[in-house]
Parts: sequence; structure tokens; C-alpha cells
Amino acid sequence: MKIAQVSLQFEATTSGGGGVHVEKVTEHLLRKGHEVSILSIHTDKTLAEATLTKGPVAYSVDSRNGLRVVRFLVERGLSQPYGGGREEELARIKRFCDAVASWLDQRPGEFEIVHLHGHHLIPGYLAQRQRDKGFKVVSTMHFLESTLLRADPEATEHFRVAEETLIQIRQWEAMTRYADAIVAVSPRVKEDLCSLMTDFNVELEEVTPKTHIVSSGVDKEAMMSLSQVEAKLAQVPDPVEIVTFCRLDPSKGVHYGIRAAAEAARRSRRQLKLTLAGIPTSQSYLRLLGEERNLVADTLSVEIQTFDRIFTPLERNRLLDRFHIYLLPTLNEPFGMTIIEAGARGNLIVTTDTGGPLYILHEKRMQDKGWGYVTDCGICAKRTDEPEMNLASNLAKAISWALKRWEDSAEHALTFLTRIGQRFTWRHIAQDYLELYRMQEGANSRRAD
Repeated sequence: MKIAQVSLQFEATTSGGGGVHVEKVTEHLLRKGHEVSILSIHTDKTLAEATLTKGPVAYSVDSRNGLRVVRFLVERGLSQPYGGGREEELARIKRFCDAVASWLDQRPGEFEIVHLHGHHLIPGYLAQRQRDKGFKVVSTMHFLESTLLRADPEATEHFRVAEETLIQIRQWEAMTRYADAIVAVSPRVKEDLCSLMTDFNVELEEVTPKTHIVSSGVDKEAMMSLSQVEAKLAQVPDPVEIVTFCRLDPSKGVHYGIRAAAEAARRSRRQLKLTLAGIPTSQSYLRLLGEERNLVADTLSVEIQTFDRIFTPLERNRLLDRFHIYLLPTLNEPFGMTIIEAGARGNLIVTTDTGGPLYILHEKRMQDKGWGYVTDCGICAKRTDEPEMNLASNLAKAISWALKRWEDSAEHALTFLTRIGQRFTWRHIAQDYLELYRMQEGANSRRAD
């Protein structure tokens, strides 16, 4: 099968989980013998070794071991795909989409599947541009940006836009209806997408049958064994090392995590230490985290580690292996890739009851404790309608529960590790995509008949 994957993020241009998703799925498609082309963007990191082909938009081609990487030069002096202000960024992504559409138009019949990855323009606007071009279009929505903005317009500085721009983003997101198959990374994203379509008077009978859930994963090789996790959590350590490993951003609720860990430390006879590790989205929020750390210094040791790039799997594993509890105090999480990464390294999971974490950790025997839900795979504290009033306290109670019932928590970690191996590895994710591609090919064949 000949497959084109369209993504701003790939290898050197990866700045988030979407780039990892595309890279890992591609690895497994290549192992299965499929021909894959990546259509991505040029930044300063990729231009140095590139030989450009002239055209309306210059591009380079790098072929290696069955993989072809085509990168388009839509802007010089670009450090990463999402640089600059929001309006500037969106205009850049639109130029990229137009360049991809033009390039594909010049190559009729070359691909059977064109897979579009992103948040709005690529899976939406580009899906509309690629209708009826002789290949099947699959659009993966990693999250709906407009839903994030509406849920908490003050949460994420980077994503803030003017009202008219938000309306445009919603229109692009709704254009995913033009894809032959739509992929949501979790039920929450699927619900958000269906709600959006209803707002645009799109019949759900048109969208729902072709919407599928395919999540993200980890490498099987990155998972600890059951015996390793048993040894890691055999007894309550001293100190108990807690980590929040994510983008350091208000939408992740990191400041609530500091307050929660401090309250849990006051409740416990155990010594606790919290490490915050991630890429900061603003210096103002980083300063706020420093202020929160100073406020609890008498109760809790808090270390803040920042970096400017995505960790390699080896670096990520080395970091996570030091810890015992993974704390993700997120306010709005469509999926929660770091939950799976932390669980794969034997960490107890404490997070919130937003859509993604509940999907990942949900079990039939979920216990409602008032302050949150205890599942067989981890704990989800209740965010409530007033997180400023309740979230830190609920998270503290979740951490305290894990500390007091360490043996039960260790069993939850083992159960979650098994679930990851059965559902959330890249091999399983790539296989889900292949089945979806084959469904699209089958539909094409039936139509031809």
C-alpha cells in the first residue's frame, strides 16, 4: 500500500506528541512492507542538509529505506512549526496545506491513502481540498483546539485568538467531515467533534459511521516487565518521588499539583518530593510555578526542570524510572499520552477526571470516593466546576489514598501495565490504522464494482 502522511511535526520538527505519533506509526507501516511518504515542513533544523527543488513552493526529497520525506519551504528563519504569533502561525499552516495540495495534484494515482494529522487546518481544510482526487483521505484529530479555548479561554496563552479567528478555526475543524474516515484519539475528542458538527448543522448520520477511535501508544520495548514493576513498588520508598512530566502550561494544572503534593505531605508521615519536568509555554507561568514552590518550601521539596525539546525515548525512560507516582493535574486533557508513558515505567497514576485520563484508566469496578475515582489502573481526582476551590484538595486526597494503600496501588500499576501492553503499544495503533486503510480500500473496490 502506498501511503502519504501529512504532518507539520516529524523527526526534527517534532514539538509535541503528534509528531511522535506519526513517526511511530510510520515505523510500523514500513516494517509491514508498505511505502510511506511523509509530507512535512522545513525549519532551520532541516534546511541545512536539504537540496531544494524549485516550484511555486520549494521542497526537498529525502528517500531512505522505503521512506520518502518531502519537506516544503513555506517560510525561512523558522525555528519550529508553531513559531510566532497565532495569526502568523495559522497563515503559515494554510500556506503549507496549499503547497501539499498542489504537490498531490501533480501526482494523480501515486497514493491509495492520504492521512492528515493535526488540530484544524490539516485534517479539516486540507481534507476539503483533497476530495475526489482518486485516493482515500483519513483525518486524525489529535484534539479540537476550539474546544480547548471554549473550555478555558485563559488556560493557554499560546492558543488564545481573537473571536473571529476562533470562528475560522471551528470552520476548519468542521471540514473534517469531507474526509473518507475521521479518527479521534479518544471518545472525548469524538464527542467534541460530534458536538461541533451539530453546531454547523451537519447530520451526525453523515459523520458518526466514519468516525473511529485510534489512540497513541508506547514502544513495547519501552515497557518495564511485571517483575521489574513489582520490585520497584515492593515497599513505600523514602522519600516518595512524585513527578509531573508534561508541557508546563496552565491548562495542565501544574500549579494545582504543587499545592496538592504539599497538602498530601502535611497529611502523611512520609517524606515527599515533587519534580516538575517539561517544556514551559511562557516565562510568566514559569515564574508562577516558582512562586508556588516558594510558598510550600517548608512542607515540600519541589524541583523544576525545563527543557526546549521533546525527550528521546531513552531520556524519557531514564527520567520516569526515578519516580514512584506520576501526577497529572490537568484541567482539560483530550487523551493523556504521558499517562501511558509513565505507566509503562511502573509509576502509580494520579490524575484528574477529564475525558482522556478517564478513558485510559476507566474500569467497571471504578469506586467513587467523593473526592475522585479509584480504578484498577489508577486514580482520577474530581476537577469539579470550581477547580480553584477543590482540585488541589481532591488531588491531595488521591495521593494520600495511594500512600496509605501502597499494596493496592502497586496492584493498580501492574494492572495498568498489562492494559498498556494489550491496548496502547505502537504495534497495536499501527494495526488499527492498517485495518482502517483496508476498509477504505474495500469501500473503493465495491464502489468501482
